[in-house]
Amino acid sequence: MPMSIERTRIVVVGCGASGVIAAANLARALGQAGDVLVVERGGAPGLGLAYATRDPNHLLNVRAANMSAFPNDPDHFVRWLQKRGPDFGAGGVTPFCFVERRVYGAYLGDLFEGATMDGVQLIDAGAVRIEPWRDGVEVQLDDGTSIVADAVVLATGHDPKPPRQDGVADAWTPGALDGIGRDDEVIVIGTGLTMIDTVLSLDSRGHRGPIRAISRRGLLSAVHAAVEPRPIPASAIPFGAPLSQLLHCLRRHAADAAASGADWRSTVDALRPHTRRLWQAMSTDQRRRFLRHARAWWDVHRHRMAPAIARRIEALRETGRLEIVTGRVLGAAPGPDGTELRVRLRGTQADTRLVARRVIDATGLPCGPFASPNPVIAHLVADGHARPAPLGFGLDLADDAALIARDGQVSDRLFAVGPLGRAAFWEIIAIPDIRQQCADLAEDLAGRLGGRRKRRVAR
Repeated sequence: MPMSIERTRIVVVGCGASGVIAAANLARALGQAGDVLVVERGGAPGLGLAYATRDPNHLLNVRAANMSAFPNDPDHFVRWLQKRGPDFGAGGVTPFCFVERRVYGAYLGDLFEGATMDGVQLIDAGAVRIEPWRDGVEVQLDDGTSIVADAVVLATGHDPKPPRQDGVADAWTPGALDGIGRDDEVIVIGTGLTMIDTVLSLDSRGHRGPIRAISRRGLLSAVHAAVEPRPIPASAIPFGAPLSQLLHCLRRHAADAAASGADWRSTVDALRPHTRRLWQAMSTDQRRRFLRHARAWWDVHRHRMAPAIARRIEALRETGRLEIVTGRVLGAAPGPDGTELRVRLRGTQADTRLVARRVIDATGLPCGPFASPNPVIAHLVADGHARPAPLGFGLDLADDAALIARDGQVSDRLFAVGPLGRAAFWEIIAIPDIRQQCADLAEDLAGRLGGRRKRRVAR
């Protein structure tokens, strides 16, 4: 008996933040000619790793004014928040406020519900394989059915890290904090924003034991402040220059800002429209050097804490409950008293042994496409329809977000948005960058696909 296959215009694989924003922008671009199917097994739309949290301590690290899903409607989220925020206890809404991440998850849910009014449909199934055809793309699902589309947008977000066997728990794994006693010592590997989430969650659970957070440079994220925009023209940026020259340029602009009474944050924020071009102008060797030597400094200045969170972290440090340690983790292993870490502290030549009841990993880029546990990504790479970017922590994409195959062919039907493109575009994990990418791709696909309509086919 022939299997009935749905034929549609666009399939979005993934319904986390990237998938919802992609679907919403596609709905706006396509209008009543919609025909967009979003594929995701279980879970509520928008609630991926970041926004599924129910912990009220987990706040957005981007001000509300920058969190709209639509670049041409920058107040969309603030208007929603003013209307729906009281339902979640979010009062005193201002463009500079930093709301709970669960509230933004609710916004994404409402956004998706609105998109369904414009032809977007959610398919409760998991995609397992994607096969390009001459006149379309087949998306094979885990329920044995398939969808054939004119184009597919991959929006699967961050892959989880593979399970560790050395006694270290991943901060993003459900249950990572379960079973920790009130006075147990905890070590967190990493001192970025994920560490901060972890520490605040421990504190809210009643943990009162010592927490040590360790990283190679011992840097904490800077704190947000209400600053005025201070644009930097592209002509003032030396694209393709050595990292030392780029750093000198950034410092000069920051000094000029300070001399005029502005703030260094204005300079860092002014680079946002240029970061993609800066990254793409670098050679592979320059990118590798950036990741090794400059990434930590960039991250702490670019991805900042909400002021309320910074005050709580400072209080924990002042009382001695949180200690920031500078050093390099060399190894870990389960021991009789917990997990044992072998570290090289800054300024020492000998290894130091640290023991804690629980050690939590809050560091690192997600695993690359070759190690992806997502069957869609794994098959695309194995089948040659996609290839990892040169540094290996994301897919290789063309400027329009199209996948590049193993043989270098640029697809005209397969695209990726959000964190999957981090190796190609670098700054593509925050909502302001994702929404722009999704809006650009939606307009492009609307123009490419014209008036094709869905139909039923059989094989």
